[in-house]
This record gives sequence, structure tokens and C-alpha cells, in this order.
Amino acid sequence: MYETPEDIQQLQAMLDRSIEQAGEFLRASFEMPAHSLSARQLVHLWQGVQTVAFATATKKGEPLVAPIGALLLHGHFYIPTVASALRTRHVLHRPAISFTFYQGNDVAVIVHGKALVIRPDDADFAALEAFQREMSGSSVQEWGEGVFLHIIPRAIYTYARFPDRFLES
Repeated sequence: MYETPEDIQQLQAMLDRSIEQAGEFLRASFEMPAHSLSARQLVHLWQGVQTVAFATATKKGEPLVAPIGALLLHGHFYIPTVASALRTRHVLHRPAISFTFYQGNDVAVIVHGKALVIRPDDADFAALEAFQREMSGSSVQEWGEGVFLHIIPRAIYTYARFPDRFLES
């Protein structure tokens, strides 16, 4: 776990705000907050690279979704990809994104927000690349012009059918 107490606190504040802002139907269907994950539970769940359904929008506003790996580091989500990927080009012109991680009907994490492209000459790139290599054994640099999409959430919704089964420490 790479999250500092401050990272956990900021992530928990985002999760709490998201619950407060959720609509009535979402709150009821996700049984919020009783079945929501805490920041600590989310961090423990999100070890290594997790596959998400990642959505961007075309210039016509049509959604495109595809599976891709996502990392969680210091309470922030990152998508390792390449500069030439369609999703990266979409983000450069229309940064609004959404992604969903789920395990059957037992666990879900939904993130809505925007993404920023982190390139090799950006200050955070080397640390992200080292973390990706540690978690997956590979680097975006091996795929071509590697980049990371830094997800800036406006909402993070979580659901766990059995939240007490998730570690807190």
C-alpha cells in the first residue's frame, strides 16, 4: 500500500462527497452508505493493475468503451496507455471520462470525471512508470510512446455486497 494518511483522507473525502451528491436511485440501488467501501477498503481492493471498462466520447459525443488496466497510487487512478491510442486522443480534445470496475454483482467502483495526459517529460511520469513496472512487470515505454491518463474524479461510487469482508487496515 503506497497511500499516506493524507492520501487516504483525501480519497475518503471524495467518497463521502460522492455519496452525498448521489441521486436517490443510485443511493438506493447501491445501498449507500451501508454498502459503500471506505477509502482504506478501496485501496486494499485495488492492488496491482485492475481491468476497468473505460469510456471516452467521440467528437460527435458518442461514447466509446473498452477494457484497459488501471492503477491506484497515492489515492489517484491512472490508466497506462500510449499517445497514439484513440482514448488518448479523445481525452486530449474531450477530457470527460467514466470507468467501471466490477466483480460480478458483489463489487463495483464507478468513477466519473476527467483525465489529463501525463507524458514522459512530465514530473510524475518516472514514478508512475516505476510503479507500473513493479505492479505488472511491464512499462508503457515498451508499448511505443507511453503515457498515463491521470483521472481527476468528480465522483467515485462504490458498492460491496458484503463490505465487512474487505480489509480496513
